[in-house]
Amino acid sequence: MKTTSTVLKRRHLLPRQTMAADDLQVLWRIEKGAMRIDSQMGTEAASFVRLALPGDLLGMEHFVGVSDTLTIRAITEVSLSPVSYLDDKQLTKLLMSAVSTSYQRCREAVSLRSGPVDNRVKRLLRLLADEGGVDPNKASSCVLPSLGNMAEIIHSTRETVCRVLNNLKEARLLAYGDPEKMKRRHLENREHLFQFSE
Repeated sequence: MKTTSTVLKRRHLLPRQTMAADDLQVLWRIEKGAMRIDSQMGTEAASFVRLALPGDLLGMEHFVGVSDTLTIRAITEVSLSPVSYLDDKQLTKLLMSAVSTSYQRCREAVSLRSGPVDNRVKRLLRLLADEGGVDPNKASSCVLPSLGNMAEIIHSTRETVCRVLNNLKEARLLAYGDPEKMKRRHLENREHLFQFSE
């Protein structure tokens, strides 16, 4: 069995854009950016389940028969590429890898909701940072989602998240990466490029 994802092209999503249910009938890999996955069961309000970060696969729920209503939404600018496979054996291998990653993401989601708020914010910043080849002695850069998304993800309030970010800036643990590259639309979307180090 061959997937139709081979005819699909890369996609780019802006913050707050969601993936339609039809989009998730094929597999996608996140190349850049971060997405949040929310689940709605029955008439309850949707609740945050986990983050999806670069390298993660999206759409596996369709293949394994998950019955939840999922909303998968970009919280920063996202680049996606379709994932193709040649047969069921390759698909099974991809899904097993995705299950392992999802388990790790769920553990991370739990850690983002327990402990002091400053630690939760720092954990979120570390998850969002580009860890590829980063020198541990240097700051890591990341694009922050909106205060609202950060607050919902770490189960806090916007005001508290804002206070923690300001405290990190004052302690020089958080700083603008390159103010000259900031564009007005980023400020309007409350997305800022920061460098974070401990």
